[in-house]
Amino acid sequence: MPFRCSKALPDPVRTLCEEPWKYAVEPFQVSPRTYYVGGQTWVGAYIIDTGAGLILLDTGIAESAYMMVDSIYKLGYRMSDIRMILISHAHLDHFGGAAIMHHLTGAPVYMSKEDDEFMQKVPEETELPHDMWHVQHIRVDKHYSDDNAITLGDISIRTLLTPGHTIGCTSFFWDEKNPVTGETYTVAMHGGVGANTMNDDYYSTSKYLTPDLRERFFNDAEKLKKIHVDIALPSHPNQIEIMDRAGSYTHESQPYLDDTVWADFIDERVRQVKALMK
Repeated sequence: MPFRCSKALPDPVRTLCEEPWKYAVEPFQVSPRTYYVGGQTWVGAYIIDTGAGLILLDTGIAESAYMMVDSIYKLGYRMSDIRMILISHAHLDHFGGAAIMHHLTGAPVYMSKEDDEFMQKVPEETELPHDMWHVQHIRVDKHYSDDNAITLGDISIRTLLTPGHTIGCTSFFWDEKNPVTGETYTVAMHGGVGANTMNDDYYSTSKYLTPDLRERFFNDAEKLKKIHVDIALPSHPNQIEIMDRAGSYTHESQPYLDDTVWADFIDERVRQVKALMK
């Protein structure tokens, strides 16, 4: 069944589905080894150059997949360079392009076991908004483990289950070395902080998410804030401002290097979730 976008969808989701080029953005570097390749400004995606191939972090929706492919080629890479596809959580705007990217690259798709099961049991809750249809459901090849890093080349990504937005949201942490200064930076992306699925109205209709996940989100937030992060990346660019410096990166200037952003970002998302509680 072909993918469609309901005429009732609000902007920017409807625009992203039907006219994704209106949100087009050129790829840009954010850290010594990581590049933004979402192709559009609404939902993020990144590639990490490990020296032994690329790791793709999230895939956007199917309609913007061609923009992601174009971004990767513009950076001088090929689809065959992608060796792993990591999905942060089971919402269509983050995994909708995964089947396409898997087909183009042959790379295995990773997701948490919790969200893999969530996606299979209640697919209608992964399609935010609910009247969007899948191209096809993805097959998850491997699950994350907080005890075992995902390693490719000289990059090791530490995963951390951080539920709330979905039952299996996964956050990512990895270290990169500046080739000019020799400094090492910890880069991180939270798996999902959307308050839209952590409010009482949503819980009243959800078959799977409960207020317990919201409490887990609050408790995890206090622990996450204590993790030192030098470069914090957003899964949606409106969560942490990165577009204002797109294209300005150099190893010497490090425009995204700020170890205060991570804790401030988490505090702000907690505040937003609490503001929606009855």
